[in-house]
Amino acid sequence: MNKLLIAALFGLLLLSAPFVRGEEAEKEDEYEDDSASEDSKGGDDEEKDVVVITTKNWDDTVKKAPFALVEFYAPWCGHCQKLKPEYAKAATELKKYDDKIVIGKVDATVESDLGQKFGVQGYPTLKWFVDGELVSDYGGPRDASGISRWVQKKTGPAAATLADKDALEAAEKGAEVLVLGYFKDFKGAEHEAFIKVAQANEDATFVQTSDKAVAKAAGLDKAGSVTVITNFPNEERQTVALKGKITKDGLGDLIKSEKLPPTIEFNDQNSQKIFSSGIEKQLLLIANEKDLKADAELFKSYRKVALEHKGKLVMVTVNMDGTAKDPVVNFFGVKAEDAPVVVGFEMAKNKKYKLKGDLSEKALGEFAASVLDGTAEAEYKSAPIPDEPTDGGVSIIVGKNFDSIVKDEEKDVLLEVYAPWCGHCKALEPVYKKLAKRFAKVDTVVIAKMDGTENEHPDVEVKGFPTIIFYPAGKDAKPITFDGGDRSLKALTKFIKKNAALTKFIKKNAVSKFELPKKKKSDDGEKDAEEEDDKKDEL
Repeated sequence: MNKLLIAALFGLLLLSAPFVRGEEAEKEDEYEDDSASEDSKGGDDEEKDVVVITTKNWDDTVKKAPFALVEFYAPWCGHCQKLKPEYAKAATELKKYDDKIVIGKVDATVESDLGQKFGVQGYPTLKWFVDGELVSDYGGPRDASGISRWVQKKTGPAAATLADKDALEAAEKGAEVLVLGYFKDFKGAEHEAFIKVAQANEDATFVQTSDKAVAKAAGLDKAGSVTVITNFPNEERQTVALKGKITKDGLGDLIKSEKLPPTIEFNDQNSQKIFSSGIEKQLLLIANEKDLKADAELFKSYRKVALEHKGKLVMVTVNMDGTAKDPVVNFFGVKAEDAPVVVGFEMAKNKKYKLKGDLSEKALGEFAASVLDGTAEAEYKSAPIPDEPTDGGVSIIVGKNFDSIVKDEEKDVLLEVYAPWCGHCKALEPVYKKLAKRFAKVDTVVIAKMDGTENEHPDVEVKGFPTIIFYPAGKDAKPITFDGGDRSLKALTKFIKKNAALTKFIKKNAVSKFELPKKKKSDDGEKDAEEEDDKKDEL
């Protein structure tokens, strides 16, 4: 994993886990067109084994299938069109392997309810279902053979059977997290629950045994029991048995609490483990190498707090003397002279926290507790307020002036949250400046932009770049996200006209309507093709 991808993982996945794949596609889009030729799309016969899934047939296809891989796509998406023939070939291969496996696709631009239900943020997004239930996003290869291998692995034996202690020893060497089920016979409700978890879980290797010696070596003495065995680097071997009966939820919770070491270093190998842990809140100790040594007082205090909150917080360490620190320190705005420092993050709400004051064990414990119970005070970064308030007619927003401009109750504000490196944002810039020019004489409408890599606000949730949000005028007005793939001047103009609160008020009270200025010719001297549309849509 290269440095650029690490930055994407922390800078954007930290904002939203689902956005990692979209970000990788964004980087590719900087170098290639997001549309594919008609020749690359293939014909209908090519996709004869890909099931077209809709809201109406979801229950009869995905819900009834033991396994299903579902692609959420958009017809205009170039990456989707490139995947199309490979996905079709994989579907044909897998039909021969097991015709009960569903390989399907959903046009998310038509079946928007399904896309929203399963948190689709970019295209294509592939999701894996077991017995009709969502298990995970697909993160494997995008060629036919790779897709086929991934599915076959997922649908093969869920748990290998261990015959003796040598087999257990070999299994432990090959897996940091090993889940061992001890059963008299491989049947019954508890064994079935064990297998269901093994089929769905991607965080551990699952094995089973009926041998007493194997069970004893894993700390089990009673058939119908399960233990999680961990062998993390620089940690002693641990076995933690499941208490009570074996159930899907109980075993899943145990694995979730044990699948990471007490503290985990942020680096190339561990980043995916951190973000896919299923634990929403994190603490990060950002320090120089000397403070991260096992015998360092700060690290010992941090580790003790980590053990107290195991399974509730991901306790991360970031080495300021290492090579993987940049995405972390940039995201949290930490400078070299700030180390050591402890920060917190809550992925679901995009909130960041910072421990102020001393880093004693007591302070660390109180900070961890406050992040967990929601009483920690969130921090948001902001660039300085610019000397020049606009750029080509577009108002420049930073964290410090967000409320005074974007939350102005007497203005309808369209805000683009962008990233300087984003290819789509660069493509949008000239269109966005034309939009600002179009509304320049409408005093109640503000066209604005904010650099999302430098500024944050509690009312802005960024899933990707560019994110376009409309803030209607009014005291209790709720922001409206622009979800359309068409970011043309015409589409954005219609979006503003449709949602502008002040213009609706004007119409309702029969006050004079605002009219957009018409231009007879565009900048390149050709007639503005949208002039007639503006006349029709005038308020």
